[in-house]
Amino acid sequence: MELPNVVNSVIREFEGKRPLPKDGAHLTVSRTISVLAVLYEKVRNAVEFRAEHLIRRAAIERILKRRILLNGGSTTIAENLVIELLWARYIDSSLIDDLKIRDIQKIIERYLAVKHAVFDRGSKPKSVTWDDVLGVASSEIEETLVSPNKRDALNSLFYQAIRPKVTIAGRDETFVNVQTYVAVERSFAQSDDALISYHLMKLVDPGWFTAGPPVDATAVSAFMHAYTGVHQALHDPVGEGIYRFARRLTPAFLLIRDLFYDQGAEVRKTIEDPVVLEQKLAGLAAKKYQEIGTKVRRAVIRSFIYIFLTKMVFAFALEAPYDLYIAKKLLPIPLTINMLFPPILLILVAGFIRVPAGDNTKRLTERIQKILYRFDTLKDETDLYTGKKTERRPILMAVFTAIYILTFGATFYLIHLGLTALQFNIASQIIFFFFVALVTFFAYRIRQSAREYEIVEHQGVLEPVVDYLFLPILRAGNFLSAEIARLNVFLFVFDFILEAPLKVIFEVIEEWIRFVRLKKEEIV
Repeated sequence: MELPNVVNSVIREFEGKRPLPKDGAHLTVSRTISVLAVLYEKVRNAVEFRAEHLIRRAAIERILKRRILLNGGSTTIAENLVIELLWARYIDSSLIDDLKIRDIQKIIERYLAVKHAVFDRGSKPKSVTWDDVLGVASSEIEETLVSPNKRDALNSLFYQAIRPKVTIAGRDETFVNVQTYVAVERSFAQSDDALISYHLMKLVDPGWFTAGPPVDATAVSAFMHAYTGVHQALHDPVGEGIYRFARRLTPAFLLIRDLFYDQGAEVRKTIEDPVVLEQKLAGLAAKKYQEIGTKVRRAVIRSFIYIFLTKMVFAFALEAPYDLYIAKKLLPIPLTINMLFPPILLILVAGFIRVPAGDNTKRLTERIQKILYRFDTLKDETDLYTGKKTERRPILMAVFTAIYILTFGATFYLIHLGLTALQFNIASQIIFFFFVALVTFFAYRIRQSAREYEIVEHQGVLEPVVDYLFLPILRAGNFLSAEIARLNVFLFVFDFILEAPLKVIFEVIEEWIRFVRLKKEEIV
């Protein structure tokens, strides 16, 4: 069977040989330290709401930031970074050798040149921070450690499927290409800004990734100029509409991704037999539907931990001092409601999440068959994005907007009256509003992640009404979540108070275990 060229290119990537273990000596770490490091990472990651496939890159950035802060321009940063990643089992030691460590050290020195030339001086750029640059550095290091080729091939498949559908009047082709690529990364690959910035930098300033060391001032200037443009592209308001459009098209491509990773080098045989392909897709879809329950439970547990720890901070910083020193009394009803209502609400919402039905699998299969066998016909479909706003009746829209504003105010006012009747003081009410909004937003995100394979959308009779009533609370939760992510007290405690001394202890124990092992070998 003759498959489209774009599909063949992805298949060839999965048919390629797996990376072989490196010859020679490898870095080894103590299993005892590894167990402790893995436990620490699990606890630390529980207080940060981050997608699982982004945790390793974030860990590299975090370790790199600490090592540079403590060790400056040390020539051992790369080795120490790799050791910490091995402790936490983020990477496989069999794929790491001295050459790989030297490559990583060169990458670090390249970005240190930016730090010394730009951020260690008085005049710092307004829109770009050192943390932004570290995000690009950590992304490059991760892809040096773990090949991104398969992931990139699947991203390219999705990009080539939707790019012909996107046109924006008054914008040149380069602009549309970049914004479509950003939408693909955010919707399909679910990348964060650091990873997207790195991928765009490879397109905009490829010379940077082969520069030095030493890195001259011209290369640094070119990097900063290119990154400023990338930063602007990431935050262009045009991208939001393309992202929403791309997200609606992801379900079939997500199952295609699962098919490729499931079949590996045998994926061509599966695709070339339509009957086998249909069977495999049905089995994979059923498996993914079953995993939704596990995924939801895991997300709920992580939300519980996050909310519980945040509640502790509010209790000690606001609620308890207000009750003890201003109100002069502890009220049991508000305290109990604030403690129990948010988790109960989260459980209730999670309990109503439904698994896609059989008709969804049928539609997914039909869509995937069209993508894999008739890819070139996708550009002729009528679902296009033009960036033009649909013309609406201005008077009607003004009425709806007024009703929405009134609903927004009435929702919070009615909750305020109910809480006042239950003897909530101002501090208890603030905490109630805060956590209900936060839980509502988390529940919405969990529900959206559970629907990622849903191509047939089932909407209950009352769902639009419920969505409308909860919309003010959801919007408030979205705002609070973004602000808390910037001011996460627990991340500060973990990253700047606990982690540095803890990793020093790990290093000492590691050396002690190595010393004991050497002495034991001398006896034997």
